[in-house]
Amino acid sequence: MNHTEAVAEIIKVIPETKEEFQESYKTKSPYMVINVFTRQIKKLIRDNDQKILLKSIRKMNQLYNKGDQALKNAIENIFIYSLDSFTFSSEPAYKKMIFDKMSLSLQNNYLHQVYKSGI
Repeated sequence: MNHTEAVAEIIKVIPETKEEFQESYKTKSPYMVINVFTRQIKKLIRDNDQKILLKSIRKMNQLYNKGDQALKNAIENIFIYSLDSFTFSSEPAYKKMIFDKMSLSLQNNYLHQVYKSGI
C-alpha cells in the first residue's frame, strides 16, 4: 500500500479528513499523509473520542503492516515519535488502552525509540 491508497483508507475511518486531503499538497508524500492522520488522532485523544480513536489506531496498524517502506518510515517518524506528547497528560488507563490497541510491531518501534533516545 502506498500513501495515495492510505488516504482512501484514512477517509473511511475519519471522513472529516477528506476536506483536508483535498488540498493537493497534503497528499503528495507519505509524510504529509501521516502528518494529517496523526493530527486527527491527537484531536481524538484530546476529545476523548474512544470509538473513532480505536478505529484509527487499528487503521494505523494496518497501514504500518501493509504499507510500503516510505509509508512505514512516515509512521515511525511522525506518529510513533509524537505519541508520547499526545498521551502525556492522559490518564494512565486511557494511555494503556491506546498502547494495548497498537500492533506489536508499532509497540516495539515505540519502545525502541524511547529507549534509544535515553528517556
